[in-house]
Order: sequence, then C-alpha cells, then structure tokens
Amino acid sequence: MFAQPRTFRCIKCNEVVNDSMDVCPFCGGTIDRQAASAAAEVQDKVNQAYSDASYTRTAAIAMFVFLGLSFVPLIPVVYWGFLATFVAVIVMVIRWQVRFGKLQTSDPDYRLAKSRRNVALVLWLLAIPAGFVLRPTIVAILSNVLFET
Repeated sequence: MFAQPRTFRCIKCNEVVNDSMDVCPFCGGTIDRQAASAAAEVQDKVNQAYSDASYTRTAAIAMFVFLGLSFVPLIPVVYWGFLATFVAVIVMVIRWQVRFGKLQTSDPDYRLAKSRRNVALVLWLLAIPAGFVLRPTIVAILSNVLFET
C-alpha cells in the first residue's frame, strides 16, 4: 500500500507542492526528500492547527448563541448549553496552545489559526461577565418585574 503524498511549500518559490516530487513544477528547483518530509510534517501540523482553531472559534460563537437563547423564558435549559460550551472553549484554547503554540512556521494559515484561537479566547473572556454577572442580573430584574404582585 502506498502512502499518500503530503504537501508543503517550496523553499524557493513558496508554492504548495507534494513530497513525492523531485523538482518543483513552479520554479524548477530541486526538492530534497528529507527537507520535503520535514516541511510536510510542519505543514500537517499547520493544517491541524488551523482546523482546531476554526472549531474552537465556532464553539465560542455557539457559546454566545446559547447565552442569547437562554434569555427566552420558555427554554431556560439552554443556559446549560452555555455552561457546557464555556468549559469546552477554554479546554479547546488550552489544548490548541499546548499542541501548536510553539510551532515555528511562516505559513499564513498558521497566522490565521492563531487569530482564530485569539478570537475564541476573547469571546470566552467576554462570556465571563456576560454569562455570570449580566445574565443573572437581568434575569433577576425581569423576574421581579414580571412576577411582582
């Protein structure tokens, strides 16, 4: 069974090529197999970092959707969804940092991945006052106004 070729950026022209090539089809530069294998390994990590950061950002957005829906009186159980995603997001941010935080690459996708991880972290930080101070205060005020006799 043959291994699938992995991609990496050519050292000379920065175009994406695969590690099974001997010559870059874009610039004609010779591709060293060992360097190609090492570069492909880094590219695999960059791709995974990008994917994980995208999931983390999506979870952070979902956290605020749950928080917003928890204000609807008929579905207060949605607040549990907020709490679950609140915990999940910080676990995902920490996991991303441990796995990919020290990755050394100039790949633009890695910069995007770090940006998405940072967005998730900022959203998580904003969720602390929004979900644990503001929401309970608003719910208490609404309860007093609606159920005052």
